[in-house]
Amino acid sequence: MIIIFFVAGLIIGSFLGAVNYRLKIDEDIVWKRSHCPHCKKTIRWYDNIPLLSFILLFGRCRNCRKYISWEYPLIELMTGVLFAAVAIRFFGIQWFGISGIASGGLGADAIIKMSFLLFTVCYLVLIFWHDYDYMLIPDAVVYPAILITFFYKVYEYVQSPLTITSLRSPLTSAFFAALGTAVFFFFLIWISKGKWIGGGDVKLGFLAGLMVGYPKILFVMFFTYFIGAVVSLTFIILKKKTWKSQIPFGPFMVTALLIVMFFGNHIQMWANRYLDIGY
Repeated sequence: MIIIFFVAGLIIGSFLGAVNYRLKIDEDIVWKRSHCPHCKKTIRWYDNIPLLSFILLFGRCRNCRKYISWEYPLIELMTGVLFAAVAIRFFGIQWFGISGIASGGLGADAIIKMSFLLFTVCYLVLIFWHDYDYMLIPDAVVYPAILITFFYKVYEYVQSPLTITSLRSPLTSAFFAALGTAVFFFFLIWISKGKWIGGGDVKLGFLAGLMVGYPKILFVMFFTYFIGAVVSLTFIILKKKTWKSQIPFGPFMVTALLIVMFFGNHIQMWANRYLDIGY
């Protein structure tokens, strides 16, 4: 099952790589076939096999022999690994004695949760790479992600015994986390006059809060700035960047979201035990 999810992730990752590029140049995403970004010739199906074709062609286009960006196989691999991680979360690994959420069988609730998690992986991968490449978080991705996440939180609220007046309610927790994060980022834009973060980061912050709720959004913020500080200082030490260089913020937050998404419960248990954070 894990291998099936990994292969599916590779295939979808190949599509996400194309979407990442086509969003920037405003090219049709659905109907236009894959083509070389250099010579524009259509890529044959046997040259479009995720990971394998890139390796066999030594990262070059068969027609013009120009190099294809290394990001394409990396996006495929990243998506494949994350899809496999979702499979492990729900089905476990029998050989290692790791049980999953749906190890006893997939019910309707488990299917909905797994589908939402797979969708989340897709839009986070796309946001990560688009912001990394173009210093931009696309509205065409973040707005549908916010809408679908909101409906999922409504579903969680309906399934929960908690009322909407309780901060522990999935919908209420998500709303306040999203609003608080967005306001915080608006404040950073105001005091820095847009030099620290941009408007797209506000939308991503709102999405992050909506996705994980409170108190997990605190962990997301901690990991975001911790990872950002480590990566930025590393670049400065290696003289790849300067103190005045702009570094995309989105990849740090996406990485933090993925950490909390897969390990959030363990992190919260640790925080509750040693730091008295959460409830």
